[in-house]
Amino acid sequence: MPGTMDISDILSDWPYDSDACVRKIVAEDGRELLQVRTPLGIEQYELSGRPDGLRPYDCESVLEYVEGQSERHLPGPAASGEFEIDAETAAELQHEGLIYYYRYLICFQIGEYASVINDTYRNLRMFDLLKAWCTDADTVNSSEQYRPYVLRINAAARALTAVAEEQHAQAKNIVLEAVRTIERLEHVPTATFDYERERSLAILRGMLRAIPAEKRKTEADRLKDELTRAITEENYERAAQLRDRLNALGPRERRSHSPSES
Repeated sequence: MPGTMDISDILSDWPYDSDACVRKIVAEDGRELLQVRTPLGIEQYELSGRPDGLRPYDCESVLEYVEGQSERHLPGPAASGEFEIDAETAAELQHEGLIYYYRYLICFQIGEYASVINDTYRNLRMFDLLKAWCTDADTVNSSEQYRPYVLRINAAARALTAVAEEQHAQAKNIVLEAVRTIERLEHVPTATFDYERERSLAILRGMLRAIPAEKRKTEADRLKDELTRAITEENYERAAQLRDRLNALGPRERRSHSPSES
């Protein structure tokens, strides 16, 4: 029945608009869903559990299942000689990590930071599991090379949450801790790792300079909050505009704006 599969009517009800391409809906059973309108279709994500709603091995995720298997053994395949993540299982874990990445990337863009924090912590657990139980170095490195990036997004989401609550000192501590963690990471011999490490450090250090020192909301503080978001999202044109607006404030309004942020 080829005619019944046409989704043109569904797509026409929600025309693609790059400025309004994400929405949250409530399903008939009450659960929240995230929908993304792409130029050629619509993607739908569960907001809790695995993004595609599947339950592999009757578990929430492949990660949860493999973690359960590994907990019955000592850390590391060489230590026990009984448990090891083979190539097929590693591929399952990495593919699953990718769909969690898609979800947290969208959630970051719309400010759903709690979901971003949960999903990035989850993917870091996946990296740790592969590092402990997979003996193939190339497979481990193919995930480890993205650790700086995932640590950055996790820290940015936590810091922006703190900034929204006017906990600026806490936000700075979160970012500073992430910088130190990334600086101490064991080197991964890939160009991607080198790139993600340097880019993540640069963005996080930019966030440190952009986070306001005072909690009282002034015009300068509001602009700094926007500047923090722009730097985190790598919207450098917007960041430059915000810096110009900060510099244009009078001495009294700019009092909390430090010279290092100019």
